[in-house]
Amino acid sequence: MSAMPSVINRFIDYYAELDNQPPSALAGLYDAQAALIDPFGEHRGLFAIQRYFTHLLTNVEHCRFVIDAPVCDGHRFALTWTMNWSHPRIAGGETLALPGCSIVDVANDRVVLQRDYYDAGEMIYEHLPLLGWAVRSVKRRVRS
Repeated sequence: MSAMPSVINRFIDYYAELDNQPPSALAGLYDAQAALIDPFGEHRGLFAIQRYFTHLLTNVEHCRFVIDAPVCDGHRFALTWTMNWSHPRIAGGETLALPGCSIVDVANDRVVLQRDYYDAGEMIYEHLPLLGWAVRSVKRRVRS
């Protein structure tokens, strides 16, 4: 029997309440040599991933994911999600929604590679005073 559903369930449970999860809980989900890649960088090894999550969640008031049904193929699954989050210094602390997706490789009932895709501009840059104006202007020009 495949361990895939177990990993997927743990993954979904962890991210569904990310702001209530201690970084130490990542050890139950990620392999010691796992890699997590997203628009902000590449993090190799469980310790680096835990450090990254600790940094990301510093001062975040709320961060939870609504995750759609995964698609599985062998030792890989993919899922789309919406991250609902708020930070007191971004967008006046209002809750923001960010859509994205993750492609996750699994071995031995642990995540060994996670690649997240989302718009970093939509997440952060568009909400910063001067930089936000520039990013939104570029997006408008591309759309027209």
